[in-house]
Amino acid sequence: MLLCLLMFSIYWYIIKQVKNRHEREKHMQLERINSLEKDKLESDLRLKSKELAASTMNLIRKNEILITLKDEVSNQKKILGSQYPTKYYNKLISIIDSNITSEDDWTLFQANFDRLHENFFRTLQERYPDLTPTDLRFCAYLRLNLSTKDIANLMNISLKGVEAARYRIRKKIALPSDKSLTAFMIDLK
Repeated sequence: MLLCLLMFSIYWYIIKQVKNRHEREKHMQLERINSLEKDKLESDLRLKSKELAASTMNLIRKNEILITLKDEVSNQKKILGSQYPTKYYNKLISIIDSNITSEDDWTLFQANFDRLHENFFRTLQERYPDLTPTDLRFCAYLRLNLSTKDIANLMNISLKGVEAARYRIRKKIALPSDKSLTAFMIDLK
């Protein structure tokens, strides 16, 4: 009897050790898989962030070129006066203006930005319903930590216009003057 009990105990101990080893191995495999998935997601997020930044910088460059072109056409009109027909001048300026940060560019940017920044626009609209679509666009640029000059080029407004927009948004969200609006947008969850 004692021998049977001893054999059973040894058998039970071995089975328990094998099960424990299998559980540890399974747990380690799950941890490795989770770690790999997390690394892949972080890598994808970094890639999307870089793509969004590159897209934004391309929009900035495009707008800078169009603004420079517009200024050059205006200067030529001043120099040439009546030799440069107003009808052609107005048509050219109209084409340039319509291509400075078009709505198609903004729609694509907004979709990518919202995916990358976890429903940033929806969160802003829910918390601060007084914000206009232009304010939301401005907030996205602030979250990207763009300079005042870059924001001015993207929105086709002056540097003073950017400062006025900052002030208007700060008022709408009731942000104290000692807090940074850019930091607030970056930290918004």
